[in-house]
Amino acid sequence: MIKLLAFMDIESGIGRTIFSDGSIGISEELLWPMISALNNFVIECTADDRGLVNASLEDIKIYLYPPLGETNPLRFVFFTDLYENNQYIEQRGQAVFELMSQYLTFEVFSPPSDIMEKVLQIAKYTQVLPIEKIEDSFLEELKHKLEILEKEGKVYFADLFIGDIDQGKVFTFAKNEELQEKDSVMLFSELLTSFSMDEEIIAKSSLSTDEMKKFEKIDINTSEMHEGWFLKQLANTESDFWLVAYFFYKKGSEGHIKEFLNWVWEEISKEISIRITEKPF
Repeated sequence: MIKLLAFMDIESGIGRTIFSDGSIGISEELLWPMISALNNFVIECTADDRGLVNASLEDIKIYLYPPLGETNPLRFVFFTDLYENNQYIEQRGQAVFELMSQYLTFEVFSPPSDIMEKVLQIAKYTQVLPIEKIEDSFLEELKHKLEILEKEGKVYFADLFIGDIDQGKVFTFAKNEELQEKDSVMLFSELLTSFSMDEEIIAKSSLSTDEMKKFEKIDINTSEMHEGWFLKQLANTESDFWLVAYFFYKKGSEGHIKEFLNWVWEEISKEISIRITEKPF
């Protein structure tokens, strides 16, 4: 979620805050010099004239978006949660710029109240998963199907959950901490940054040494075992929610796994699709 939205001239280091939820404990006197210093540091270290695009400070993500292109010094500055998707941030930035372009001034920043109201709708917007619509009968059937797959030795799920593009994990179907070698929520965010938000994502890799050791400790045969990831946007392109699976599987079981995950996707999508509020951008 967005914690702070501002605009600044990256060359002069002058900025103005548009929205803040009050959680960023940095005064404006320190904020703009800090961002300018980060930007200059990136330019010096990478020899890239674009400067800072994306950086993380503990649990905060800083993202600079150039609404007029990288050659123009104007930047929208976003402070967000770490898992906020880059493409999602840029959509917000462009929508805010289209509303505020004629009011962006570093002298007297005073846009009309109706414009500010629309901007705040964009900055504060988030979707809430209607968890109450996920039926117990469906969860029981899901658990039964998972048990069959695992007994057959075809797949072992480390994490199966609903991920929110701006709030991380919001609902867990299955989780096995013994198998988790990676932070599934952070990898969910990284995969969404790397791929388009409107496509099904399937990634796979060989087991690491640590992963093989984990399996051996719980008497699972690692022969022809692979690590897999599956991400698919739930409901429709207006949805913030994704079905996310982090699993280990035997070679040749891909079809069974995809069939199961698409069944989960279809069941959840039909329950939440009519209850998702439309994006204001």
